[in-house]
Amino acid sequence: MPLDEPVHQPAGMAFDADDPSRLVLTGDIDVYAVAAHRFEPDALAATRVVDLHDVDFVDSAGLGFLIGLSRQVRPHRLRLEGLHGTARQMLVVMGAHHVLDL
Repeated sequence: MPLDEPVHQPAGMAFDADDPSRLVLTGDIDVYAVAAHRFEPDALAATRVVDLHDVDFVDSAGLGFLIGLSRQVRPHRLRLEGLHGTARQMLVVMGAHHVLDL
């Protein structure tokens, strides 16, 4: 693999076994991750926290997933935890801080 090609980190999306209101995301939250992971609407509606400690990249599809999730949990506000580095910068640049608690 050439050095200048980015390495895609496969994503994981799962509810915390001890806290079903906590959705834990890992890897790259991108168009591939969003397409590969499907959850029951009722399970997503119970989400209050998204753990992003192990996420390094979020693209527009990932942002769309998070904003859609924030709409499903209304009137509660979705809280994102552990957002850091490039993933945080991407969401701030895309204006997500106006809709989501970063």
